[in-house]
Amino acid sequence: MYRFLATALLAGALAQAVTAQDTGVSSLGIEEAWVRALPPTQKTTAAYMTLTNRGSAVIEIVGGSTPIAAQVEIHTTREVEGYMRMERLEGLSLGPGESLRLAPGGTHLMLIGLERMPLPGESVELCLRPGAGPAICADAAVRRSESSSPAHDHHQHHPQ
Repeated sequence: MYRFLATALLAGALAQAVTAQDTGVSSLGIEEAWVRALPPTQKTTAAYMTLTNRGSAVIEIVGGSTPIAAQVEIHTTREVEGYMRMERLEGLSLGPGESLRLAPGGTHLMLIGLERMPLPGESVELCLRPGAGPAICADAAVRRSESSSPAHDHHQHHPQ
């Protein structure tokens, strides 16, 4: 009887652990995050990173925030009638095991209504808002271009 009870308790604890992990939010990895430094008169800039779903459930990203901007929007760049145009996206979806690179010329974050343009060498906190659960934040290096990346960017992320 004791063995059965111990097995049942262990199975229950494992089921709770799997359920908590399957919410997906704690399984979102944010790596190589950076913000583009532009001239100080600009009130908008872009942020880039690689997102990885390390969990077993789909993760929906519906928005973001940063202390340096009034709003953060998800955008992508597409060719329309021979011209490259930026379009706002309502969200991003990452299936289990999927990675998505937010990069110049593709999907990226727009930081709108900047208090001031961040300077190269500074670090900016960027937070992504999932459809469910707490925001996931990362420190993003500020630099002028993708090619000016340091050898090792901040790879930290933490729920907020």
